[in-house]
Amino acid sequence: MKTRGGIHRRVAGRAPLYGRMFTVLGMLSATGCGTTHVPEEEMTLKARPLAERCEVRPPLPGALEPELKWAWTGSAVMPEHHQVMMTPVVVDVNGDGIADIVFSTFAGDRYGSDGVLRAVSGEDGHDLWAVTDPAARVKPAASLAAGDLDEDGRVEICAIPEDGRGIICFEHDGTFKFRSAPAANDYNEWGGPSLADLDGDGFVEILDGNRVYAHTGTLEWVGSDGMGGAQYTGPVSFAADIDQDGQQEVVNDRAIYRHDGTPLCVNTEIPHGFAAVANFDEDPAGEIVVAGRGRVSLLDDDCSLRWSVDVPGGGHGGSPTLADFDGDGTLEIGVAGERAYSALASDGTVKWSTPIQDLSSGTAGSTPFDFEDDGKLEVVFADELKLRILDAATGAVRWELPNSSGTAHENPVVANVDGDPAAELVVVSNDHAYPGTHGLRVFQGRQGWAGTRSLWNQHAYSVTNVLDDGSIPAGATSHWLHPRLNTFHANVANHFGEGPTPYAAADLVVSELSAMCEGEGQVVLRARVLNQGEAPVAPGVKVAFFDAAPSSGGTLLGVASVAEALPVGTSALATLSVSSPLTGRVSFFALADDDGQGGGRDTECIESNNTTSTTVELACQLPPSNQPPVALCRDVTVSADASCQARASVDNGSYDPDNGPAPLSVSQSPDASFGPGRHAVTLIASDGAASAQCVGSVTVVDDTPPSISCPLALEARIRLGELGVSLQYAVSSRDACGPAPVTCSIPPGSIFLPGLTKVTCTARDASGNTASCDFGIRVSIDLSL
Repeated sequence: MKTRGGIHRRVAGRAPLYGRMFTVLGMLSATGCGTTHVPEEEMTLKARPLAERCEVRPPLPGALEPELKWAWTGSAVMPEHHQVMMTPVVVDVNGDGIADIVFSTFAGDRYGSDGVLRAVSGEDGHDLWAVTDPAARVKPAASLAAGDLDEDGRVEICAIPEDGRGIICFEHDGTFKFRSAPAANDYNEWGGPSLADLDGDGFVEILDGNRVYAHTGTLEWVGSDGMGGAQYTGPVSFAADIDQDGQQEVVNDRAIYRHDGTPLCVNTEIPHGFAAVANFDEDPAGEIVVAGRGRVSLLDDDCSLRWSVDVPGGGHGGSPTLADFDGDGTLEIGVAGERAYSALASDGTVKWSTPIQDLSSGTAGSTPFDFEDDGKLEVVFADELKLRILDAATGAVRWELPNSSGTAHENPVVANVDGDPAAELVVVSNDHAYPGTHGLRVFQGRQGWAGTRSLWNQHAYSVTNVLDDGSIPAGATSHWLHPRLNTFHANVANHFGEGPTPYAAADLVVSELSAMCEGEGQVVLRARVLNQGEAPVAPGVKVAFFDAAPSSGGTLLGVASVAEALPVGTSALATLSVSSPLTGRVSFFALADDDGQGGGRDTECIESNNTTSTTVELACQLPPSNQPPVALCRDVTVSADASCQARASVDNGSYDPDNGPAPLSVSQSPDASFGPGRHAVTLIASDGAASAQCVGSVTVVDDTPPSISCPLALEARIRLGELGVSLQYAVSSRDACGPAPVTCSIPPGSIFLPGLTKVTCTARDASGNTASCDFGIRVSIDLSL
């Protein structure tokens, strides 16, 4: 619910509006802890609308305005690899029922090598995994393909390896699966793989330009018209049943191959480039748009040329996007050049162009989507400097935001990434060529956008090339035979594949409310939230608890959250513990999808049935009055350590008479080490509610003697007739607590007589600790002098 008393409703004419239900569910007359459950007749009342369609029909006023949902700007794992310049895939890799985003990253400006494959949660962008093995690096600007290759119920991810030769595939958790053997002329730089079951045998093939690999990575065949694709940067081929013979073909721009690799047709009148397929005429066969190397062309299903024109705005030309841009019943072609993004009519004439800047590549792609579900498409495109949402009918800019990129073949992606099921917009960026942003950003509608699938599994995406569980359909697929799916490079508003009704919404009710005593002065409130609508609800829906009807001035007791997701027809508990001496006859009210301030998160077909109440008799035991702790201090004397410091506790058995409400904690201030001398210390004893303190002392004494070092021995010679000699010597001392002066029995510089003289030296520190050493000085007469 968006606000209390929200405006959303079931489809007009299909169901009545229900008033706010402040229903008393039950009353317990006996004293003690109370628990209530919804009576059977009340459950019947709440369940009755399930027979009708739970839908919310847009448009919503002002619903386009995007807001940032989350941003991934780097990771603690391989932190320098935070640049993104490729089309990410949206697919559930961890099996939690919520889409994740898989993408390749690079460091600095190294977009040609050393790519690190990553996966993040679509819900909030937190890291799931990263492939850190240097032997498993990928082409960072190449696209990915995701799908269940081996029928294990989990998706795999395939990429172009770092050297551009063949393919490399990974398990759903990022572990290495296999890599194909390099072969002649198999290089791909910015293109990428696609997935299809070409012959309908239940085994998925991996397509890379004119090459087809088995689901194990073995090369099956090579087409005769070369790798194809964008000039210097490589191909993105895909599969479709172009001629409606029941077998899929491989479309590699101007060349079409049968499932066994034999050519169906090739048109060498036009250059290689990017392909897209849809239906431009009355027959059921598909037509192919090829954009690249400065030309945009339309081929019939036999590769015959219908028309070919220059790319508006100049340059190479990016991946073509196909959809009915203006709602006139015929397809338009969206294509980007270097200086313009344009919509071409089905006859190749330009309907409109809008200025862009993509001088670095001129190969970026786009995607159309009806964000407001008002029957009017928007087109999303990102160039070197900006992310734009354009009016698909006119090319007018409806919204734009700075978004930097050197650009390769990437395009923004529209998909449901958080399970709510409204669409989100996923866009990548990098700042190696232009200053700005880097990483991955996800935008959502400030008031919600139309719903869509939780999938975008490859660059050459059409709605029918992958099933909702990530598996690849066996046999032929022709998305253009479905009127709403005659598109390419697009998800469709409120089309959910095998999912719920296009306008499905949630309907959250509190089906059960209970209150129980738990511990002293604690009341635990439990509300069971039931999703009786037709759309799933993401984890985290909030439930607000009040002591009276909010409309009557009830006091908010607190807000709890439902931890689990709520698929259609399921329920889960939200639990709140209230610290209050609640006794006697007490009422409680619970509001589902309410943050306590009247705001909610989820769009519902009925916003007015979120409230339930109960009245119970409670006799919760009141907690006894708290007895404060007792602080006991002592005076402590300790010896200084080797650093002339010491610390000690002055606690003399402080205690808490009632051992509560929290465990006793004892601290002292200052809580530090002290030097020699007496130091006052304040001790604080706390039980979480009350505290007491006392003052003790820590006396640090220095009882460690200094160290002293004397010479081993000294010798001197004198002439015959001399009485003695004056000698200097050095004795050193060290003490941790300060100076330790040295005195010697015969000071340095004294006259030493012939013979052996013993000298004793003593070091004394400030605390009176002493240490001594001695040595001998021998004076002899040298008759040779």
